[in-house]
Amino acid sequence: MTTTPGVPGNELDQLAEEMVARGLVEQADFVVDGRKPDEMRSSEYIGIRGLAGSGYQVWYPDNAIIRVFIETDDFEAARAVFVDEAVRLAKGRGTTVKKAAR
Repeated sequence: MTTTPGVPGNELDQLAEEMVARGLVEQADFVVDGRKPDEMRSSEYIGIRGLAGSGYQVWYPDNAIIRVFIETDDFEAARAVFVDEAVRLAKGRGTTVKKAAR
């Protein structure tokens, strides 16, 4: 798979839609880099992006430092980390998170 940094691939768009369906808020609980570039992000979220060439990165902004959870060519591995961390963050805020449909 070839991705362009900041431009989500189809699987990242589908992942974002799944997260919203589960009750998470895009740009607040999670960010898919490049999906909604003109919207304000919260100061605390879990992010995922496609990397140049291939691969994915899942990260968390911690003050002025970006903490990378995983960088991998395996979408399912990146997806699993992203979902787990975003759900944990949302639940910590008191959000009721629905179970995954998959």
